[in-house]
Amino acid sequence: MKKYLLSIAALLLGLLAHSQEADELGNYAELSVVTRLDLNPVFGDEPELTLGNSCIYTRFTGSASEHFSWTLVNHWFSGNSFLGPYADPFDQFKGLGWSDNTNFIDMAYVDLKFGGWTFSLGKQCITTDGHEYDDDDWDVYTGLATPLWNGLACYQWGGTVAWTTPSELTTFSLQMTTSPFGEHPFSSGLYTFSAQWTGEYDWYLPTWSVTALGENAPEFSSSPRQYDLLFSLGNAFAFEDWTIILDWTNCAGFTEEYDSLLKGNTFHSRVSYSPNQRWNFALQGNYILAKSELLPNWWNAGAIAEFYPLRDSDALRLHSYVAYDNLLGAFSFKIGARYNLTFNLW
Repeated sequence: MKKYLLSIAALLLGLLAHSQEADELGNYAELSVVTRLDLNPVFGDEPELTLGNSCIYTRFTGSASEHFSWTLVNHWFSGNSFLGPYADPFDQFKGLGWSDNTNFIDMAYVDLKFGGWTFSLGKQCITTDGHEYDDDDWDVYTGLATPLWNGLACYQWGGTVAWTTPSELTTFSLQMTTSPFGEHPFSSGLYTFSAQWTGEYDWYLPTWSVTALGENAPEFSSSPRQYDLLFSLGNAFAFEDWTIILDWTNCAGFTEEYDSLLKGNTFHSRVSYSPNQRWNFALQGNYILAKSELLPNWWNAGAIAEFYPLRDSDALRLHSYVAYDNLLGAFSFKIGARYNLTFNLW
């Protein structure tokens, strides 16, 4: 398997050498510093106060030519831990050599593009997502995200090959990465394989995928490893100021050790209305049908309001939502702000 990955790396380096002969079209570099602060009180039998999705990120992107580009996203601070004596907002710095958790290096990959072909190599997101994964992590409302989004270590090391049709409306991709169920990349011997189809057909935008997640086989099994199949059907419908998202996955969550999927169905939906560039309103929720005694069927739903006060810019976002989760039997309220400060380096 390592020889396979080294062969891909050699191919990409060869293509990079060829791309250096191109002109400087698209030669730029950009650094963004993204900060978000949330206050998220939860009201129920056990009321608590969290920092919601408070975070600090940096994103360094750029290109050296029309063929070669790069992306580096670092996660420096996370406020997902509860406020209190046991809060650990720097948990993402632990386990840097592991692949079964999310650490401060979210993404670090290069893209090589030739015609309709794109070759990516490095740490990237597993293509097992519906439209829920379209938003950057710092824009997501974690209390209304699916169990898959909240629990999967989706950033893994590997490579992707994608082909876009001449009309640029359809893209097919194949991907191989390390597995989120293996403790150590490569040495664990666990890998993930994905195939994805995305499209932009007027008002209909599909993103469908099938993923084989490598995991350790049960004790006394004849094989040292097996694969957990994850299917995802993401569907978006755009009509002028309205967008409707309907995502489905055959996953209801994870085992207690986070080393396997819990079988079931998750239905994720969102209806958003943007009357102008400054306001966005949405209804969002999830319905989870579990096929396991470890987790009952449950649902959550909420209403979201977003406001962009800067004229002709989405750098600053003020947001709030109110939601109910029937598994927790509690209401939650969130208010916060996200600011994206961007520097053009060249």
